[in-house]
Amino acid sequence: MVNSLTIGKMPYGGDYNPEQWDGATRQEDMRLLKLAHVDIVTLNVFNWSALQKDDEEYDFRELDKIMDMVKENRLKVCLATSTAAHPAWMARKYPENLIYSERQTKQQN
Repeated sequence: MVNSLTIGKMPYGGDYNPEQWDGATRQEDMRLLKLAHVDIVTLNVFNWSALQKDDEEYDFRELDKIMDMVKENRLKVCLATSTAAHPAWMARKYPENLIYSERQTKQQN
């Protein structure tokens, strides 16, 4: 667990979505994050569909590379659950998991 006592200050950072970029861009991001004195990034916010292709298949290789990259650059990680952006296959297979507003529910009835 990371808190201000273990790193000596209040953590400074935010969401980082490196899965959207190539390796060169990621390296430049690391340089810029250091210049901005960022010490923590939230990862995996919208990446669930890339990690789980279907009910049975998981692939963490890209996330592992990203985790290694931020560790090499001495950043802490707040690992998100990606629950706000579930995979399309899940919405098709389990439509009851879709988010509906009260208005949408009333229109369906």
